[in-house]
Amino acid sequence: REALHRTCWNGRFFTHFVKLTPVTVPGADEAEQLSLSNPMAVNRGAATHEMAVSILEEYRRRRESTKAFAEWFSIDPPFPAGAFGDEKLVPGAYVNGGIMPLVGGELARAAFEHGFESYGVHILTRYHRLVSRRGESYLWYFPDGTPAAVETSTSPEARPTDGWGSSAMLHALVTGLAGVEDRASLLASVRLAPRWAAAGVPRAEVRVGYAASGASIGYDYAREGEGIRLRVRAPSSRISFHVLLPSGRRARRVIAGGESVPFRNERVERSPYADFEAEDVREIEVEIRMGRGDD
Repeated sequence: REALHRTCWNGRFFTHFVKLTPVTVPGADEAEQLSLSNPMAVNRGAATHEMAVSILEEYRRRRESTKAFAEWFSIDPPFPAGAFGDEKLVPGAYVNGGIMPLVGGELARAAFEHGFESYGVHILTRYHRLVSRRGESYLWYFPDGTPAAVETSTSPEARPTDGWGSSAMLHALVTGLAGVEDRASLLASVRLAPRWAAAGVPRAEVRVGYAASGASIGYDYAREGEGIRLRVRAPSSRISFHVLLPSGRRARRVIAGGESVPFRNERVERSPYADFEAEDVREIEVEIRMGRGDD
């Protein structure tokens, strides 16, 4: 991690290509190339929180300036046509600047974890609209929105409808917005971080499980006035709650299983969270009573 920071961090994001032998690619602005490895670096723990914020801000800035329909670039700016001797690898195709839901999903996960929850919701919402238009998901798109096709593919192993991107978006939905993260196996230890407040959703029902083992967890979420209620059903799990509160609110009391429990008010950037623990959960009702943040 230290070597990565020392070698690749350029002050805003991780450099795509660190050369051992100097090589110049004519027409490529390599100093500005933002690659798909950046949101992945955030999600695998390679970036500090401050680096993650910088990377997220970089993507948001490029969203404002790009002509592409989304900022989920495989790399931006791309290499010029013909740079690698493949006539199909033109700017905007596949890993040379194609728009990849794989990147969008990783970016959404990073956003949910680092205080950019509304941005994460925005990415998931745009992806939902994108796949709803055709009823299909694609591995990548040209910047104008044209989906990948067999004729435009630059990889003999990647099919146009491969599910890398849709699985990344699903991962962001489950662990980011719904907030169910299995931290052990078979849901024995779970972080539950519902972030429905960022989507303006007052009620939600969530069920997540493994088909092979049958292990599953579910919860009902409800925002009621100055309170949030959760009813959780789990397979004897230890649960670390990390509940996003509405903007400007803080927890005043947490009641779990009918008893007041210790809790912490935490902030991730400007986002308020209530953190607390519950042991050996099979079924439990939780109420978070809130007040104004400056009360």
